[in-house]
Amino acid sequence: MTRYSAIALVLLAASSANAAEKTVERTFTVSPGGSLIVDADSASVHVSGGNTNQVTVRMTAQGSEEDLATAKLDAFQKDNEVTVMMRRPGKKGWFNWGSWNGGGHIEVTVPQHYGINVHTSGGSVELTDSVGSAALHTSGGDIVAKNVNGNVEARTSGGGISADRIRGDVDAGTSGGDLRLLHVDGKIRGQTSGGSVECSLVGINRGISAKTSGGSIHLSLPRATTANIEATTSGGGFNSELPVATKTWEDGHVKGSINGGGQPIDVSTSGGSISLRAAD
Repeated sequence: MTRYSAIALVLLAASSANAAEKTVERTFTVSPGGSLIVDADSASVHVSGGNTNQVTVRMTAQGSEEDLATAKLDAFQKDNEVTVMMRRPGKKGWFNWGSWNGGGHIEVTVPQHYGINVHTSGGSVELTDSVGSAALHTSGGDIVAKNVNGNVEARTSGGGISADRIRGDVDAGTSGGDLRLLHVDGKIRGQTSGGSVECSLVGINRGISAKTSGGSIHLSLPRATTANIEATTSGGGFNSELPVATKTWEDGHVKGSINGGGQPIDVSTSGGSISLRAAD
């Protein structure tokens, strides 16, 4: 064994010896119609709705004993609102990825009829089986929302967004990933600076906006969809399985109506094609 290998092993052993874990669990009795607020730094967050009158919180953070000693892991209730916090104060910010060995994890179960507001600075966010409006924000991970009855707002600066089976409006934006906004019964808005966009609509068209600077756009629409459509592409073609009565059809720009016209569909890309598929 070389001298450098021995030193590396000593450092690794010292690091492992200092590694620790801190877990906090809380349970609150609430009524449907309340709201959950999650404020975290470098923590992944998973929220799920269930047939319950309680909010159940489990938080886990990993890091050095020194880091954990200064960490703030807390959950508290005010009236019908529950707030969950995972923070580490310090000059280098909150829950530094390096010192926290991958950050932390927050898992929350709420009544199905409950509003959701999540903000984390460095992890993924997932929401399933909830009824009520939801705001999901992260600066460094993917966002997933499934089976949500309510409006969904999703924002990430460093990942993709997937929303599936949403009965409500979806407003999704990312600077670094793909958008998959599927089986949405509501208004759709999706914007990404670095990926493709796929949207599928169920129900009537309440307005669709899909924009990307770095990929293709694919829309799936019921055959009876009515819309005024404007599609612009600088890096690909346009094709549609639905009949488009065009007012303008030239290279990279299509403007017209579908089934007599209706709410606007506005799609544009600087780096791919645009396609409309007729859903069965």
